[in-house]
Amino acid sequence: MPNPALEAAHRAVPEIAEWHDRKQRVAQLAHDTPAVDSPEIEARKVADEALTEFLATGTWPADVEARAQAAYTRAAGAQAVRARLLEANREYTHPSALTTLREIHRTEILAALGSQLDDLLAQARKHTSDLGAIRTADDALTAGGKTAEAYTKLRALVPALANIRAAQWDALKMGELTGAGSLFQRAKDSGFGDVRGVTDYTPAEQFLAMQEQRYDVGHLVYLAQIGTAYVPEDVETVISAQDAYESRGSVPDEAPVLDLSPIVIPNQPASQPKPARPTHERRRVANDRARRAY
Repeated sequence: MPNPALEAAHRAVPEIAEWHDRKQRVAQLAHDTPAVDSPEIEARKVADEALTEFLATGTWPADVEARAQAAYTRAAGAQAVRARLLEANREYTHPSALTTLREIHRTEILAALGSQLDDLLAQARKHTSDLGAIRTADDALTAGGKTAEAYTKLRALVPALANIRAAQWDALKMGELTGAGSLFQRAKDSGFGDVRGVTDYTPAEQFLAMQEQRYDVGHLVYLAQIGTAYVPEDVETVISAQDAYESRGSVPDEAPVLDLSPIVIPNQPASQPKPARPTHERRRVANDRARRAY
């Protein structure tokens, strides 16, 4: 089922709007151009009529060959025109043609979705005061009056919010690698693609709603009141916001302090020769050696 928010965003891009108009014109012309038999069959029809006339009257029409040739030519021309129209119709209905245009104009599509979001939240702000702190249908019904009316009007806007967010991720997906573990999937599941400046004060319930793309009246009112809801311009913007939040408060390790002062090596005193033993000491040692037994 087509997403009306995405279709409207496409229409906001002149090149895509023109492509849709041409597609519609070609489809209508192909539908209105009738099919014809082959040239051989059309020429044979003329010959069959001439033969029938001959058998009935005994007269062979003098112009039968010219009329058969004209029928052949008309059929050949009609078949060529219809074949070209059908070919053009197939070209416009093939998904690759529109996919290429969407990739080329992804920035403009996302900008158009951002405008839709701004308009939607402006509509929601008209009713938030009357709603007050009410967030459920039962409480709104109990309150009645303007509160119930405001809840009804805000609830009618929730599907439009869901369509804008779904269209946002469809547009962001253009030209991106997708699948589990991809940057696109990480951005979509992160919860950082709905509002700018997620902080520790962001209500957990609202952050979960953004991560899971589950929207209700309470979330719509939250977006209308905080004033930072947006449509990101690319996947990198979402990833950067997530990285900045997750690295908050971290302090890089300080580099070690290097002591660049010169190393001073003290001079070692030169070794001095031991003083010679006195003469009487040398004699005593010599006598001791002489008295040893060997």
